[in-house]
Amino acid sequence: MPLRVGASVVHRSVVRGGRRPGYRHAARVSTRLDEFRPVPPVLPRTLSRADVGAAAWFGLLRDGVVRIVWGEVAIAADLADTPELRAVALAPLVPARGVVGRRAAAWVHTGSFPPVRVDVLVRTGGRRTDPHPERLAAEADLPPHDVVRVGRLRVTTVQRTGADLARMLPRDEAVPLLTALREVGFDPERALEQLSELRGQRGVRLARSTLQGL
Repeated sequence: MPLRVGASVVHRSVVRGGRRPGYRHAARVSTRLDEFRPVPPVLPRTLSRADVGAAAWFGLLRDGVVRIVWGEVAIAADLADTPELRAVALAPLVPARGVVGRRAAAWVHTGSFPPVRVDVLVRTGGRRTDPHPERLAAEADLPPHDVVRVGRLRVTTVQRTGADLARMLPRDEAVPLLTALREVGFDPERALEQLSELRGQRGVRLARSTLQGL
């Protein structure tokens, strides 16, 4: 029976529960339909073009689902970029005996100035990496205290990376990289003191001039 309130007629079903007849049935149907709705895919931490193929790769980039970290390696668009993820992006180009150094190491540490090619250092006298268009190989004396593990890779420390860049690059190329490294702990004064450990190696005089001007 409807109830009369003033000039309006209100059904008892609305007064009792605030829900019209059939509400429970509709809810049951909605719950059953949920079983058939597609589940959003869970992306891996990193994704390469080779993993999904060219068409899917460009589609994911176009739709803003992923963003490129380096080369043809991407991460989910809402995932924070970290040194570990940047190291993962370089991993296919770095053999177990290699250490990421110089420009590539600076990028791993800071996220600034992505390298065109990956600098891979091997011990002096050791076998260099095979030629690859995205890799530069070089020999270096790397005591254990100059190497740190970032994710799966070995990378020159922030301090050693800065010293190497100061030695290897012209001042105008080195300064922006060194400035970025200072944000993650590079100490130019300490680097000047450590140049004595590199005495006789290439670029020590250049490094001293560059570091003194920071």
